[in-house]
Amino acid sequence: MRIRILSVALSAAVVVLALPREGAPTTLTATFAPIRMAARPGEVLTTAYQLKIEDGEPPANFKVSVQDWWRSEDGQHSFYAAAGSLSRSCGPWISASPGESTRAGGETLQVRLTIAVPEAVKPGGYWCALTVDEQLDPLATTPAAVGMRFLASVSTGIYVNVNPIERGVDILSVDIVGDNAVMKLSNTGNAPVSVEGRYEFVKPGETRPYATVELPRNVLLTEPIPTGTFAAPLPSPADLPSGTYVVRLLLDIGLDHYIGVQRQIEINRAIRPDPPVK
Repeated sequence: MRIRILSVALSAAVVVLALPREGAPTTLTATFAPIRMAARPGEVLTTAYQLKIEDGEPPANFKVSVQDWWRSEDGQHSFYAAAGSLSRSCGPWISASPGESTRAGGETLQVRLTIAVPEAVKPGGYWCALTVDEQLDPLATTPAAVGMRFLASVSTGIYVNVNPIERGVDILSVDIVGDNAVMKLSNTGNAPVSVEGRYEFVKPGETRPYATVELPRNVLLTEPIPTGTFAAPLPSPADLPSGTYVVRLLLDIGLDHYIGVQRQIEINRAIRPDPPVK
């Protein structure tokens, strides 16, 4: 079994991959932040990515690769393919060194990335993923009674912007589905955009929000699926009871202003019966 974590547009954080020691993957600590760079046609850039092996771990073998990735429309699944499979892939521009390496507990794997931007590149945003996979040591023995071995895998999004960047998002719909506020967006620009913001629930005739829902940061790509559906849980019925509200959606996509839309919606927070027990 392989554990994969893709950091796409998250704030800096730390992830530790760990399972019980029997058959567990190597415990790693990585900074959960995508790599973002601005470039010009023909420019060569360098940067580095680090992955720390926790103290006390045995030596582990790692393989580094660059892949394309994209998401399902609902953002629940990420898909991977060979670098260059998307027209907006920066994967073919990137070389990673070392491609394979062995590190022991307490050591840090540092991967040097060289990004050679083509002369004839079109303006816009390009992306791919850097993946570090733990490799199974063919000489290692499997502990008794272990039926499977777990391997750690960490993927980090890489974004390269070539000016001029045009950021644009159309809000296709805003609705309440069950206990979630749901919006559907379409990327109309030439680069991936980070989307964050909030919903405001205002009673008709009033100006101040009765309740507010903050939207976690998400990413909306340009291909192969330029649309995305994003959901955020509503406050409890005590904080947002049934009734008619003007629902305002305010989005920050990296412009010097918010974009938004509002519509009047009847919200029903009726208690739903539990499904019958079979």
